[in-house]
Amino acid sequence: MVATTEALAATMAEGPTSHTQNQAVRPANTFGYTREQQIEALYKLREPFKPEEIRYLPRVWCGTCKNSRGQGCQNHRMTKCGKCGSRMPDGGHIDLRFVGHAEATNRLLNVDPFWDWEPLTVDERGLPTLDGYRGLWIRLTVCGMTRLGYGHAGDKTGGDAIKEIIGDAIRNAGMRFGMALDLWTSSDLEIIESGGPSVDEGQESPGERAEQLASGPGRELEKLKAKVNAGWNNVLSCEQNLAEARQKKLLDELVAVGEQQVRVEDLLSNRIATLKAAQGGDTERSAA
Repeated sequence: MVATTEALAATMAEGPTSHTQNQAVRPANTFGYTREQQIEALYKLREPFKPEEIRYLPRVWCGTCKNSRGQGCQNHRMTKCGKCGSRMPDGGHIDLRFVGHAEATNRLLNVDPFWDWEPLTVDERGLPTLDGYRGLWIRLTVCGMTRLGYGHAGDKTGGDAIKEIIGDAIRNAGMRFGMALDLWTSSDLEIIESGGPSVDEGQESPGERAEQLASGPGRELEKLKAKVNAGWNNVLSCEQNLAEARQKKLLDELVAVGEQQVRVEDLLSNRIATLKAAQGGDTERSAA
């Protein structure tokens, strides 16, 4: 008991190690999964979903259409969208790709049949507690790894709202593991947040333009380089990036390191070996 108390005190003395300083200290438990198995699980979670598993959520970006009460505007006539199936202003909206609760649950079960989630807080009856915004914070555990997620039901009420909140929180936490992360592009989000320009008939829609920007030549290598830089001092991130480079056939691509050109595989393999040898010591900060 003394050893356990001392170990807990030592952990707290090291400072916050997760996404939030307010999260309660929890004992580490990998449930018997090895590090290699966890890395493999993370890689499987990040695999793209099949086209038939992807749904579309319409979002109107045209300001005039938003205020037209479903009438559209002079540049965008209302019609049934072939993607989302909703009646939307043609060219005045984009369709955000997402996966539903069932598809997310199926992916989690395929990766870890014993996955689980729990609310961050409960009331005196043991029921999940909603925050001041009527949202729910949860812990999602997959293969002995736990990460936070947040769910909200929007304008829904009653039992439907509770189910929506849970499903939304699981998908949100799953995205922290990389699940369906590729479905959200920065281009889509930028159009939603700032509003895109009106599109004349015959021109590409904002959604099509976003897809083209996200799939240009060398785009996959640039995405990987950004991930390598972000996770340069983390062994797990480097191992995940190496697995992704192998899957996308980028191992032989060259990246600039100082004045030299280094293969992606060599860069990541050497970095992983350096971090493991350091055993938590100070690490260099330069990357691809």
